[in-house]
Amino acid sequence: MSQRPPPQVPAEPQVASGAPSRTATGLENGSSPGAGSRLTPLGLAWRLCVSFLAAAAVLVPLFVWGGVDGETIGSTWARLSFFAWLPAFALHAFLYVVRSWRFAVLLPAEHRPPQRQMLSVCAAHTLATFVLPAKLGEATFVLYAGRVAGVPAAASVAALVVSRILDMASVFLALGVACVAMHQAGAWPEHAWFLPAGVALLALSAGGFGLAARGDSLLAALRFLLRALRLDDTRPGRALAGRVDSLESALRHAGSPARLAAAAALSLLAWLAVFLFCAILARGLGIGAHIGLLEAIFGSALAMITSLVPLSAFANFGTFEAGWVGGFGLFGVPGDVAVATGVGLHLVQLAHVVALGLLGHAGMALWARPGAKSVKQN
Repeated sequence: MSQRPPPQVPAEPQVASGAPSRTATGLENGSSPGAGSRLTPLGLAWRLCVSFLAAAAVLVPLFVWGGVDGETIGSTWARLSFFAWLPAFALHAFLYVVRSWRFAVLLPAEHRPPQRQMLSVCAAHTLATFVLPAKLGEATFVLYAGRVAGVPAAASVAALVVSRILDMASVFLALGVACVAMHQAGAWPEHAWFLPAGVALLALSAGGFGLAARGDSLLAALRFLLRALRLDDTRPGRALAGRVDSLESALRHAGSPARLAAAAALSLLAWLAVFLFCAILARGLGIGAHIGLLEAIFGSALAMITSLVPLSAFANFGTFEAGWVGGFGLFGVPGDVAVATGVGLHLVQLAHVVALGLLGHAGMALWARPGAKSVKQN
């Protein structure tokens, strides 16, 4: 009798030690899209120099136009008392908690990290987005969430995209409500355009919230382009289509009704904290007693919108002040006061972001989940 050969056991694929594995999403474990093309120190230094020059190109004309000098900035800062700063700082810290909750809500339950990890990632990510030029820091959320908590890249990207859409919709909503409310109150009759502008902004806000619910529709254009160029049957096209499918599924999950409703509510709470932060500091820095909450919402919301320009400079300096001066100038705030209070508020914000961001990096180091880098990107 001949012996039956032993069953063949499929050999496990050999993976080099330390080499990242790839999954169905086509993304490396714990990495962000484009992580392979990291900036060199020289390249980052060059971008920062360009960013500082861009900030100066906007700030210098504002300083000259407003007649602002170092003495003006110093006297403005001297007006800010400890009791005006303390509630502003508390609101800023509370804002981080709310935003970390929102990120957690938008992530799948099976990939949702503990709150302390999410808060640390949020603080470190905010620091990166604030100090790096041209919104380069946004990608760090995907990187940090993957490295610290093992969150899949597709889920992180989806949570970030939906969060940013909700932010824009919330700002438009606040700006629209402020315009309509000021018109109804007859506070600034010389600005008759407040009502039509407010209605248009409310419509934009509704569209933004609708887009957050269907974030996956943003990928329809890319899918159409692949088919139109007949790339969907090529190897690179199929690889890209696989990534699109993964991200589309994650966006659809993040935009589900229950998650979106909770995230939208948290977004409104977060922006209420932002506007109160700006109103308290603006009043403490001496912007004028005639500036109420509605005016503060309008001026600070306009500054937030101008600071969202993709090519904004270091820490949004220049673009933020331009919106601040333009917004509060409509309410009779002199140019020098508007520039000085805008720069003063911005410096306070920068100090908060740096301090909280460093704490976030410390938290990521202390609370990183063991083996988080090797979590599969489902």
